[in-house]
Amino acid sequence: MNRQPIFWSLVHAVMLLMFFSPFVILTVSFTMVPVVLLYVKSTLRKFAVYYILSLLMVYITALALGAPSIGLVAAAISLFFLAPSVAMGILYKRKVPARNVLTGGAIAILGELLLLLVILTLSGVQVMEEIRQFIRGSLETVPPDLRQMIPNELMEQVIQVMTQLLPLYLIGFSLFYSIVTHAVSRRLLIRSGEHVPGLKPVKQWMLPKSFIWYYLVALIASYVIPGTTDSIVFMVLLNLIPLLVVVFTVQSFAFLFFLADLKGWPRAVPAIAVVLLVPFMILLPGLMHLFSLLGLLDVAFPIRDRLKKQ
Repeated sequence: MNRQPIFWSLVHAVMLLMFFSPFVILTVSFTMVPVVLLYVKSTLRKFAVYYILSLLMVYITALALGAPSIGLVAAAISLFFLAPSVAMGILYKRKVPARNVLTGGAIAILGELLLLLVILTLSGVQVMEEIRQFIRGSLETVPPDLRQMIPNELMEQVIQVMTQLLPLYLIGFSLFYSIVTHAVSRRLLIRSGEHVPGLKPVKQWMLPKSFIWYYLVALIASYVIPGTTDSIVFMVLLNLIPLLVVVFTVQSFAFLFFLADLKGWPRAVPAIAVVLLVPFMILLPGLMHLFSLLGLLDVAFPIRDRLKKQ
């Protein structure tokens, strides 16, 4: 138990250094995990000491390799994820429900991202214009023959829409890191002897019925309220509708797990089905909309009760 803070501070330092190696693909999603474990397994004073020592190890190693800038960048990355890691660690220590841990971590990350955008804007950086330039540069990598088939006006509209999806990207980024961190940290904490509440089984997941109204209002507003691609209403609906579609798609997955349990199928069947479906949903958005309707019906009507009676 006394060695765990040392171990997790070392893991944290190694993972930061791996950001600048080919192994970054394997570690980038788990950046917050060692910091969360370090916080849960330490007192506040020990956490501060070992966390600072881990950053010093990274900087000294980078300095020895003749690249002190790497140490500074690694420290900046770690400090960005410090607040959400501590937030999740505090919630774990309080034994709050897993849903609250996920929400707290996601809100902390999203808050930092918004603060970063504000700081960049006040510093004179045109964030939206920089995003447009980045997207435009990415589209220029498309083969010239294919690029000539796309009208310039359509290309500019695509760039405009992709830029306005920034809030959706930020929310997705925050949720991704919160979910991955919880999934890994909870298992490691349980193996170390901690009691950490988990989420309900997938088959029991059920959205509040209020989400139905959010979806219907947003959908009707997208057809009724006039607006150009530059309007705030258009931007809100552009981000809200895809987010709700994803949420109801997840609800449809929960229904598949419920159905599999009701029919006595092996647990691996719905899990494999979801894994196989997700890539097709990314390539064929219409398929995701179809499954989101299944999730919508699952929330709106007592389908599960009727199936149980049958």
